[in-house]
Amino acid sequence: MTQLVTPAKFSAALNPVSLDRVHPSEDGWLGRFQRRNADATIPHIIEQLRETGALENFRRSAAGEDGREGTSITDSDVYKLLEAIAWEIGRTGTTAFDAFVDEAVALITAAQHEDGYLNTQREVTGPWSDLAYGHELHTGGHLVQAGIALARVGRPELLEVARRFADLVVGKFGPQGEGFDGHPGMEDALVELYRETDERSYLDTAKALVDRRGHRTMPTDRFPAAFFLDHEPVRESTEALGHVVRALYLDAACVDLSAETGDTQLRDAAIKRWESAHLTKKYITGGLGSRHFDESFGAPYELPASRAYAATSAGVADLLANWRLLLLTGEARYADAMEKLAVNQLPGSIGADGKSFFRANPLQVRTLQRNEDNSRIQRAPWVPSGPTNLARAVSQLGAYVATTQGSTLLIQQWVDATIDVPEEVGTGTLTIETNYPANGVVKLSYQGTPVPGARIKLRVPGWCEHTTLNGRSALVIDSYIDQELVDGWSTTLEFAMEPRFLFAHPRVDAVRGCRALLRGPVLYCAEQVDVEDLESLVFLPTAEVLAADDGQLPRINVAAHRRRQAQQLYSRSMVAPDTEISWAELLPYYQWGNRRPAPMRVWLPVI
Repeated sequence: MTQLVTPAKFSAALNPVSLDRVHPSEDGWLGRFQRRNADATIPHIIEQLRETGALENFRRSAAGEDGREGTSITDSDVYKLLEAIAWEIGRTGTTAFDAFVDEAVALITAAQHEDGYLNTQREVTGPWSDLAYGHELHTGGHLVQAGIALARVGRPELLEVARRFADLVVGKFGPQGEGFDGHPGMEDALVELYRETDERSYLDTAKALVDRRGHRTMPTDRFPAAFFLDHEPVRESTEALGHVVRALYLDAACVDLSAETGDTQLRDAAIKRWESAHLTKKYITGGLGSRHFDESFGAPYELPASRAYAATSAGVADLLANWRLLLLTGEARYADAMEKLAVNQLPGSIGADGKSFFRANPLQVRTLQRNEDNSRIQRAPWVPSGPTNLARAVSQLGAYVATTQGSTLLIQQWVDATIDVPEEVGTGTLTIETNYPANGVVKLSYQGTPVPGARIKLRVPGWCEHTTLNGRSALVIDSYIDQELVDGWSTTLEFAMEPRFLFAHPRVDAVRGCRALLRGPVLYCAEQVDVEDLESLVFLPTAEVLAADDGQLPRINVAAHRRRQAQQLYSRSMVAPDTEISWAELLPYYQWGNRRPAPMRVWLPVI
């Protein structure tokens, strides 16, 4: 392919490596995740979009019919799936979904109004009739992103539709217009469309939409102004507040705008909100959002385990925002946040079959916990937004593996893969051999012709306390090991992966007196399928790792006290007089819920 195949093209501290240059192996964690996405998840979503009427909506809209099925964001599920398919084409060249793409693009094209307007849910009430809740610009943003993605892999038809819609948005909401959508999503799409087309009006309109937000013009009859990110001007807002997905889409747009315009106020505000979210409001899974009512951030350290919302779509939005912050600043902490999501929450959001999903991702399920619509204790074949968001995220994960900085290649995520070295670094192939995160050994080798002065930097994950390079303690500077890149270069990294218990911050009252167990970046949990009477266990802070027959992530045995008699509600002792030492088997968090509905717990009481 002749152009950069990546979800975002901006150049800042770091540049993205094109998706089609990164080739995960079939056996590595990313290769398995992406293969299941292509073989099971995407075909399942196509079936669901037909069954739920999402595709039919476009057919009806083209015919001018009423009575369309779905909600105000149903259209975006079609667009997000098209984006997922585009990145699948980009990474593998697949033609398996060509018939669906042809059908969907034809229906979308036929449904578009002569003036460029397109939203099947607004046929009756009319365009722009509900900016607070109608999602018209947000949904159109996903249309634009899908059009760009398909164009970057050689399918430009949808981009023409997207540009007609974007031109209408420029005329209505550009610098001389007024209003903005209650749900961000058009802003970052317009910035990316500017990068794709060099049409300045798209960038100017994105800026205008961001600048209008924060002056309390949205209605507050159902939700507070913060729900819409309308509580204070974006450049002055420093705390992560409001609807999580909306907030993260807005932050992604702020980073994009900062990269293109040099607006340091937008950059600094987005970073402060990131710190607010990730230092005081983030679950140990990487998830964000502790309130169900308005799908929002809570107060600092408000992180209930059994009532965690931590929506799947919020995890995807955070992944996209972190990647942009990594490119903009070059700071490894954003790559760390991406890794936590990629190996814990995101794979936990989808069942082992690739066809069942969580919308919310709790950290504890109690024995009598109710199965609610937005907080299920078992995955469902379909939930709003999450499956299509997850599919597009998984298909583009290869784009996050490596970046460049001048003639330096930086490895940001550890996957078993080969990388075709970008031209600015040289020619040839970098090979990464690893079973990470099942173990911490990584072997790297390079064959090719580097440019003069070429180097390679290897990210040391923030969780790792000791790293060796070729058997010796490694020199780590600003989270990276820096090496000269020459033909025939090879090295072996090893990240120490002893299991470790972590306490939550003392202000997280919901899990005070508990610990969580991690091994490397992988979070563990106990599930009552493996542990009889899970809620009667008090755990000791010792662990033993068991070998895994399949060579994948091991289960872990943890020494525990089992309460053999019922406890009174209040007691001076954590342990009943009549107890026995036993062993509780823990499994990686992302594997829970795949056998049968059962109590589960991440945070384990300790004595």
